[in-house]
Amino acid sequence: MNEAKYHLQKYAGMSTRHTCPQCGHKKEFTLYVDERNVPIDESCGRCNRERCGYHLTPAEYFKEHPTNDRADISTWKQPKPLKVVPINYLPSTLLGVDTHRSENNLFRFMTKEFGEAEANHVFDTYCVGTSRHWKNNDGLATTFPQIDEKGNLRQLKVMAYNPVSGKRMKKQDSAELWSDKAQKYIPDTRPMDKIWFAGKTLLGNYEANLQQTFFGCHLIKDASRVGIVESEKSALICSILMPDIIWIATGGCNGCKWTESTVFKPLSGKRVVLYPDAGMLPKWEEKAAILRSKGINATMSRTCEDLPNNWDVADVLLQERQTQKGMTVGEIMAYAKEIGVSNQITYNI
Repeated sequence: MNEAKYHLQKYAGMSTRHTCPQCGHKKEFTLYVDERNVPIDESCGRCNRERCGYHLTPAEYFKEHPTNDRADISTWKQPKPLKVVPINYLPSTLLGVDTHRSENNLFRFMTKEFGEAEANHVFDTYCVGTSRHWKNNDGLATTFPQIDEKGNLRQLKVMAYNPVSGKRMKKQDSAELWSDKAQKYIPDTRPMDKIWFAGKTLLGNYEANLQQTFFGCHLIKDASRVGIVESEKSALICSILMPDIIWIATGGCNGCKWTESTVFKPLSGKRVVLYPDAGMLPKWEEKAAILRSKGINATMSRTCEDLPNNWDVADVLLQERQTQKGMTVGEIMAYAKEIGVSNQITYNI
């Protein structure tokens, strides 16, 4: 079996996205097809939902089904040529002046940590906004725009935060959800984390072809060094505490499909350092290998290796700041080498 002749079906509208055989979610499953765009089997493909993670490759499928003879195609109909579906963008007017920033729970946390001027600056730089979608602790949710290198608004991700801890609200946390129908807040009892991709709803088009990009992608153009983290909040914090690096976020381990060439293309010519959360080093090493194979100068940080689960580089920087713990000369030298500034530092020992 020639593995190379099979590939994941290219997006050509929702008719090319199917029901996942594992999690049962509709319009989330991408099939493997051959060079004629013929699917191998309804079970052979990849779920786009990170929480599901189902992925049956052609090699694995044919190993399990050695008698499946693809030479007999008499039952298949010649598929119609795929249409090129243009990317849809959100109106830039959604990034207007935020008149409710003071009610934004993440802004409240950032103000407590860094002061109002610093919090305003980083929110302005990343065009972070406020949403009434969720309300908790007398505050509102946060919108993270995904703006590409050309300034196009690709997606708006809405998340709810605790204003005291700065942690995002999960399914067990209490929050109220705005109801357009009732024109009031109602208890959000759904068993899901407080995360919502608002793009298609805002467009009023659930067939829209929205292709995500990095949070902070619009800042890459003028950068020499780029740090990649998973969390949008971490990108904001790191940009304050380590401003010599442009920080961007994937929004998840697989997040914005950041190992696809159309997404990582803006990283070309940059020195890129990946900062995986604690416990995610092996998976991110695989991501780094993909980037390097495509010509991206990507290296791996081990800052969070052996730290508690869910810790990330922002947690490390915040702890250092809060405890005012100094770094040893050896630690400074190692970290300077990691981020590519060792030749800019003079050591008086």
